[in-house]
This record gives sequence, C-alpha cells and structure tokens, in this order.
Amino acid sequence: MKKTKRHRTTLISVVIVIVTAALLIFLSLVLVNRVKLETQFAAMISFLTKLDNAVAQLETRSEILICIFALYIAKCQLPIPISFLIAISGMVFPINQALLVNTVFCFFFFTVKYVEGIFIGGGWTGIILNIKRMHFIRDWIQFKGNGNPYILTITRTIPAISLGMVSKYYGSMKYDFINYSILSLIGFAPRIYMYTKLGAAYKNPFSSQFIVPLIIIVAFSGITSLLFNIFYGIKSRQMNQTLLIYSEKEKYKIVL
Repeated sequence: MKKTKRHRTTLISVVIVIVTAALLIFLSLVLVNRVKLETQFAAMISFLTKLDNAVAQLETRSEILICIFALYIAKCQLPIPISFLIAISGMVFPINQALLVNTVFCFFFFTVKYVEGIFIGGGWTGIILNIKRMHFIRDWIQFKGNGNPYILTITRTIPAISLGMVSKYYGSMKYDFINYSILSLIGFAPRIYMYTKLGAAYKNPFSSQFIVPLIIIVAFSGITSLLFNIFYGIKSRQMNQTLLIYSEKEKYKIVL
C-alpha cells in the first residue's frame, strides 16, 4: 500500500512537471514568434473589436459595474472561473480602476463564502478533511481550533486550490472575519494583478504584455501544484508510519 501511494504521488508530480513544461515551451515559442502571429490575427481582432464596441454601447460605467457585479454574484453559486471575471474588469476599465473593482468584488465573494460556511458548514472541504487519512491536514488547517492564518494566505496564492471551499471551511471554524478578509486579499493580490493585466492586454494576446503574465501564471500554478503534491505525499507517508507504530504498540499491549 505504501509503495502504491508513493508511486501515485510520483506519477502525479511527473504529470504536473510535463504539463507545466509543455505549456511554458508553447508560450515561449509564441512569445518568440509573436510578430508573425500578430499579422495572422486580423480575424480575431475584428471579433474582439466588436466585443469592445458592444461593451461601449452601455451608457454609463455604472451599468458596466452592475453587469460585472452580477457575474460575481453568479460566481458565488456557479463554477465560473474567477480569473475570467477579473480579466473582464481589465478589459473595460483603466488598470488602476480595474484593480480597485476586482479587489472590492473579490472581497464580496470571499465574504459570501465565509458566511455560507458559518451557516451551512465547511461543505465538501469539511467532508474530505473528516476522512481519517486526511486528519493531519485538518489539524494543520485548524491550528488548535482557531484556524491557521498562514495556510489561509498560502492557499489564496495557489490556483489549484478552490477559493470557495477554503472560504467556507474558515467560516465554519468562525475564524476572525477581519483577519480572514485581510489575509485573503493579501494572498490573492498577486493573482488579481496578473489577471487584470491579462484583461488589459486582451486586444493583442500575442504581445509580450499578455504572454509574459500568462507564462508567470502557468509557471507559478505548476510549481505550487507540484510542491503541494510533494508535501501531501510526505505528510501522508509520515501519518501512515505513525499509525503503523501505534497499531504495533496496541497489538503488543493486547498480547501482554
């Protein structure tokens, strides 16, 4: 069983490395050949121009904000990628205004999920962490029942970890809301900035302004996913060894 788990962790790590490396190589090739690709991009530019004109037909920025806010409300219950929502603001607002809008709306999303956790519990996260083999992660997150501030901040930076699941779990622990909000925004700030930059450069996705942030996001996602998988594998083996030692001790007591 132990060898099987070790092989599974190794296999997942290899897959993560291969996928990340392939994406980085592809994006690097796009970056090198961006001039040639830009000349072949007229059709998509035409489509994006139409999209931009459609957005511009809204009479006021208040209407645009309402539309974006409606999407964030939908995000609270639907699996809409938050990266997409953040990029939209970058498309229609100057970068500074877009960053402010995204920060406020992300705070709203974190708050909704936190409140959900208070009233309906930790959801799937709580169920998964109550599995015996996941208790070591649960204890690590709960941090003596008060909630671990470091884990909250770190999980906000890792794209592979669900924002909503973490938010609901911290809400179920009734973690201090002010600390929760500050740490969530601090951990998520780099992603807000990068996704907003992507949205701002959407008209020319073969430009370095678009490709470089995308390379950073892909590299960071791959590295953090790899580290998380390695950490889980190490902790899982340590837990299995502890349980094995404990079971042997109990068996010895029974014999005596």
